[in-house]
Amino acid sequence: MPVRATAKPPGEFIRDHLVAAGGMDYPQSIHRAYKQYLRTQGIRNGASRASVSKYIWLANKLGLILFDHAEPVSYWDGVVDGVDVAAGYVREPRPLAPSPRHYYRIVDDGDPRWIRLEASYRESIGLEVPRMAPRAPVRPPAPPPERPPKKARVQRVRKPRPAKLPRVPKPKPPTPAERVQPFEDRIGTLIGRLYELETTPSMETVVDIENELLELGEEIVTALATAKGAERTLLSNINSRLRRALEEMGLIRSSVSRVRAAETEAERGRAMPPLHAAIRVVVEDLSARDEG
Repeated sequence: MPVRATAKPPGEFIRDHLVAAGGMDYPQSIHRAYKQYLRTQGIRNGASRASVSKYIWLANKLGLILFDHAEPVSYWDGVVDGVDVAAGYVREPRPLAPSPRHYYRIVDDGDPRWIRLEASYRESIGLEVPRMAPRAPVRPPAPPPERPPKKARVQRVRKPRPAKLPRVPKPKPPTPAERVQPFEDRIGTLIGRLYELETTPSMETVVDIENELLELGEEIVTALATAKGAERTLLSNINSRLRRALEEMGLIRSSVSRVRAAETEAERGRAMPPLHAAIRVVVEDLSARDEG
């Protein structure tokens, strides 16, 4: 999400909203409140549902909020196969519809990591956080140049007009699918790197993939701020796929650790199937183009 010079950053707003709401709320309510807050600051179309969900996910990963309970929706009685789902419900990364509301509880409203959620998450997983570039000093405008004295008017000889060149038609503007294709190409590269883990498990490759997922997610959120129509729909789909893939990267990380820790070929053979299964889950998340 782009930095807003006149408004609170997403992490700071989520923290203040949860404190004002009594320490607990669900993501859709937080999204509506943030959109209303941005309107009061003169900012339109500044917060999509996917971008707010990303920052809630980051706060959850950092331990700044915790899943508290689930509340069934009004058209669902909360009972599946004779079991009360709301009682003892456990938050799932990809719940099936109809999904109950998930309430999150704030843990520490004084934690400084609320101000820069993305940078704090990068630090928590061992990634480098780029420093903010200092602002360039504002220089006073240069004085206008002095006008040279007027010269005597010289009679100019008219040059013959050049022959008219054939009219070249203007190129057609790119379609929404063509504008988002560079993002899809980068996702295809990530999928190829995931398949490399099946033959050469490496923790360095896992960290590189997580870093690329985060950077690509930031670019998608920035593009969503100005996208419209079909392009916005395609970008929202990509953002959802990236968030689901990030949620499942922990499985790959733990599976690679078990493979690397294996001392014998038999232990390595038993550790490889869970790694292959985790890779297939993340590849399916990144390839699901038809999901909204």
